[in-house]
Amino acid sequence: MRDTERELHFHLELEALARSREDAARRELEARQAFGNVTYYREEVRGMTLLRWIDRIRQDAKYAVRGLARAPGFTATVIVTLALGFGVNAAMYTMLDQVFRRAPEGVVAPGNIRRVYEDQSRPREPGGREAYPHFTYPHYRALMTVAAPVQLAAFSASDSVSIIDGTSHVPARESEVTASYFTILGVRPRLGRFFVGDEDSIETPTPVAVISDAFWRRTFGADAHVLGRSISVDHRPVTIVGVAPEHFAGIDLDLVDIWVPANMHESSITTGLPWYETFHSSFKVIARIDQPNEEPRFAGAGTVALRAVHLQGAAYDSTSKIVFGPITEANGPAKPAEEVTVATRISWIAMIVLIIACANVTNLLLLRASRRGREISVRRALGASQARLYEQVAIESTLLSLLGGAAALVVALWTGHALRRLMLPDVHWATSALDGHTMLFLLGLSLLIGVGAGAAPALHGTRSNLSDSLKAGSREGAYRRSRLRSMLLIVQTALCVLLLSGAGLYLRSLDNVKSISVGYRTDNLTVVTPTFVTAADHSAELAAGVPAAAARLSVLDGVEAVAYAATSPIGGWASQQIRLPDRDSLPAFAPDPRPSYNVVSPNYFRTVGIPILAGRSFDNSDAAGPGGAVIVTKTMAQVFWPGTSALGKCLILGTRSNPCSTVVGIAGDVHRLGIIEQPVQQYFVPLEGADWPPTNLIIRTQPGRADAVDREATRILAQAIPGVDAARVRRMADILEPQLRPWRLGATLFTAFGILALAVAGIGIYSIVAYGVSQRTNEMGIRVALGAQTSDILDLVVGEGVRVLAVGVGLGVATSLLLGRFLASLLFGVSPYDVSTLIGAAASLGALGLIACALPGWRAARVSPVIALRAD
Repeated sequence: MRDTERELHFHLELEALARSREDAARRELEARQAFGNVTYYREEVRGMTLLRWIDRIRQDAKYAVRGLARAPGFTATVIVTLALGFGVNAAMYTMLDQVFRRAPEGVVAPGNIRRVYEDQSRPREPGGREAYPHFTYPHYRALMTVAAPVQLAAFSASDSVSIIDGTSHVPARESEVTASYFTILGVRPRLGRFFVGDEDSIETPTPVAVISDAFWRRTFGADAHVLGRSISVDHRPVTIVGVAPEHFAGIDLDLVDIWVPANMHESSITTGLPWYETFHSSFKVIARIDQPNEEPRFAGAGTVALRAVHLQGAAYDSTSKIVFGPITEANGPAKPAEEVTVATRISWIAMIVLIIACANVTNLLLLRASRRGREISVRRALGASQARLYEQVAIESTLLSLLGGAAALVVALWTGHALRRLMLPDVHWATSALDGHTMLFLLGLSLLIGVGAGAAPALHGTRSNLSDSLKAGSREGAYRRSRLRSMLLIVQTALCVLLLSGAGLYLRSLDNVKSISVGYRTDNLTVVTPTFVTAADHSAELAAGVPAAAARLSVLDGVEAVAYAATSPIGGWASQQIRLPDRDSLPAFAPDPRPSYNVVSPNYFRTVGIPILAGRSFDNSDAAGPGGAVIVTKTMAQVFWPGTSALGKCLILGTRSNPCSTVVGIAGDVHRLGIIEQPVQQYFVPLEGADWPPTNLIIRTQPGRADAVDREATRILAQAIPGVDAARVRRMADILEPQLRPWRLGATLFTAFGILALAVAGIGIYSIVAYGVSQRTNEMGIRVALGAQTSDILDLVVGEGVRVLAVGVGLGVATSLLLGRFLASLLFGVSPYDVSTLIGAAASLGALGLIACALPGWRAARVSPVIALRAD
């Protein structure tokens, strides 16, 4: 019985367990029915995370890659167009960022650093004043007496030097600084130390130096034992005491390789006084101002101190005052260099190129969207939302833009180096033309343009008629005119005409400037200037050696004439007190009442090509000084002795008690300082017996012999003048080049950007017309089958393109005329409304556009009707 009970109990437990499981399953089923679709909720939760968006972007990106791979021509055209537009703008951005915005590397709290300027009266400048960034050492010393608690430092502009380390000669850039320079900037040495204690004493030269980290690595291989090493800087022995921190290369655009104490400064002008007590040095001054209220206090005290020093010098400006600027020099109150001004204006031209490129790309994307109209309609019919379709198109355009940005890195690097060489060739840049800032700029620009350019195609696709698109069947590429496409083509055409007209005006201005006669024959003219290692007085050596060298050079083969003078042609000027015997004051003459003079050899006028209009040139019997001979220029003769001949007239040089110097000749007018200047008064005195020694050899060579004569002149000078270090050889063209550079720069860049815009516009016009023709293959086949001739097809295709181009050219000409007044100040000798230039720009683009339209039209006229109809 007991076994039976246990067995029955076992079966009862099994039944109970089975029933409990059935209840649990039923309850779970009821719970599921009450809760709803679990998979749906799982997808909903997943959609609330980034995973959904990442997955969608991944899908759309893969789809876009496949689509772009199937259209390599379209893809390549868009990438190249964007690369050109992006690359040029990235290069301009990098340059302007370094010039105007970026603070120098390694400086602590650069916002508290101020550059110090002297605001002076300059009647010829706009506004009548100019901020001057250079101070002599007496001025700096006066500012130091009233600066506290403001910290001041002085430093010289970077200059080229030769470093001799053992037997190696290394070119470098040197700056002379006070010891407070590094302290104010908050710079800490990487190795060793900076200048301390007596090394800052201005009275005693201290032969120590600090080198930059880049120079340490480049020249010394990052040798940790470089401290204490002796090197020679332009034949001056110095000991390296420190290495600056990484990336620090001074606070100007010009990099610095080596810093030496300011007491190492050497002046080439002998006055009998130490250089630091004369007004012949040039330093820039910076201040660290941590408290805002100290700035106006120091400005007032510094102005008083500065005016007191001016009273001791040669000139006094009672209105001069101290002003401040930020550490970034280009943002200061001083007048920027012409090259910087041109670079700023050219940046707007680069933006126009970008607009043209974006208009082209948007047009191509619109055409592609039109070709994909049926595909988009099918996706809409299957339930795709407008946001989803826009997302897909935007990802495709963004992918294209990113690829264009990647290709633009190469364009930016090449263009950046080219722009630096063109715009600021004298700057030795401390940073690369392509850096992290440029890459971030390109990334941001690519994303912005990619998303923006995709908006129009996305809206075009989602707004098309769904029923008509689905009914189109295989004729999904049926051609439809688009006002937006026409407007974009008109915009890029107008902007291209604007750039081409600007290029033409700048080229005309350059030709006009180059055609100005400066009074000299500038061809085949060379100026050779001896230089010395020491700053001692070398007058006696020059007075004996330069004429001897000229005599030896005059008999060389390839030399037409040789002369020597105190000042080279267009190389500066000097003035002295002069009087007329019967007047107490000089005749009034604008813009400059003070005549300048030069001390020259007898053969000077024939060598440099100045004509003697009346009288004679100097001969060996003429002597300088009171009672000697004088030759005046035509302008000076007319001002001093109006209505009568100046020959034989008396000119008193120096004090009134001096005897008369006699005018023996009247020379043609020559320019004194620049190519573009008003007539000036000048006179010439003989070198024989003059106070100034001859410092310049002037040689006129036969064509093609300049290089050989230059080498021989250097050798002869070294033999004729003991102690000469080297000879500075300059062609007259090189002397004039800095003044021609702004015009040449504007003409070169305007032309380069104009050609680039022309190329981008040509590619765009051709691509758009060709793409449109490809959509009309069926239509062209039908027309040919119905009897249309080649001329008819050409008229159809070219006519539509030319009509749009004509509107764009007309708008471009009108815009050029409207903006002409803004270009007037940049031009010389040509009106901004010059008709021939505008006609040339319009004709150039019209011809290019006609060719770009004719090529696809010719291909369309040769379409086989059988092939075209079979594709329907």
